[in-house]
Amino acid sequence: MTTLIKQRAPEFQGFGKSILAQQTRARLSNTAIPKDRLEARAMLHDNCPLTPGVYGWLDNQKQICYIGKSKSLRKRLLSYFAKTPADKKAIRIRQHSESLVWEPMSDELLSLIREQELIYRWRPEFNVQGQPTKRQPAFICISAGSAPNAYFTRRVTNKATHAFGPIAGTGALRSAVESINQCFHLRDCPDSTKFEFNNQQQLFANLQTAKCIRYELGTCPGPCAANCSGNDYGGLVERAIKFIQGFDTSILEEIDKKMQISAAAHSFERAAIWRDHLRNLKWLNRRMEALRNARQTFNGILPVPARKNRTAWLVLKEGRIVASAAEPTTSERAIAAIKRLSEIASQKEQLPTNTLEMNLQLILISWFRKNSDLKNSLIPFDDAIQICESRMRGP
Repeated sequence: MTTLIKQRAPEFQGFGKSILAQQTRARLSNTAIPKDRLEARAMLHDNCPLTPGVYGWLDNQKQICYIGKSKSLRKRLLSYFAKTPADKKAIRIRQHSESLVWEPMSDELLSLIREQELIYRWRPEFNVQGQPTKRQPAFICISAGSAPNAYFTRRVTNKATHAFGPIAGTGALRSAVESINQCFHLRDCPDSTKFEFNNQQQLFANLQTAKCIRYELGTCPGPCAANCSGNDYGGLVERAIKFIQGFDTSILEEIDKKMQISAAAHSFERAAIWRDHLRNLKWLNRRMEALRNARQTFNGILPVPARKNRTAWLVLKEGRIVASAAEPTTSERAIAAIKRLSEIASQKEQLPTNTLEMNLQLILISWFRKNSDLKNSLIPFDDAIQICESRMRGP
């Protein structure tokens, strides 16, 4: 009989590396939690700063069980030791933990970025448990093959000829994909289905029958039964792609008209179906518009505060964070920055490849939406390179 022994993970030694420049992060503090609540509050008053940052709770095995962030570390951590904490989860975390670590950051946005890095790296127990998968970001894709259709996925593969995202809210995205296939008359049957097209005139009537009721309902042209040509079906696919890209949103007016006609005819169930399709496609259009705006706008350098009154550069490419460094102040650093910025500026469009990159892009979109004036702070790549060149020449 073989006994499986679970290997103990190594004790916590630090949060680890970051995409963020070292100058944006202060030294990590690690302290045991006093058993007495008032002593714990006194310890935090004396040692924890009133700055943005991230924090972690460690259990009795010195493993991270929760990661959090705050624009004021001291105030946030003190809330865990309130006489009546705000939520039951805070009580469970405190009871489960024996020590605290925190890492002050120079800016609130950087704290959001660092928190996502750490959750993705450490997968703490209290961060992962109870998180609904429907909130996880995903992509809407158009499949390959002779009869493409729309589908959603959290990981883009060679199955897709087009991929759009990331988009937050998998539950809503699933409904939007269903509406894409229904309203643009794309098939939603399994990929294993055999498709045939009537690309040539037939001597005899087509005796094949569609394999689902959607053909009878008029929401699928029946590529499984040679009831449409390849060109006609391809035109439907192209129109769906143009809608997702934002080039043709006329389908929204068409659906709204069908909904009104159904309601006027007292066909309320049919009107409700069109209403739901309209809601789903409008939701998708808003998400895609925000994503397109980010990719067009968030290109260049976002200066952010760093420690000791310095400045750090967040390098953004098509709405994604691709690098970070202290603002170059010497000739050597300026030369290295010019080379790196030139490489990034010339890169082709790339989709996020993992959940961390997807979440960071969505964080940026949300942050700029709430702080729209930050767009004026973005430095285009050419201007940033000129700044570096001036540093090479000296004052």
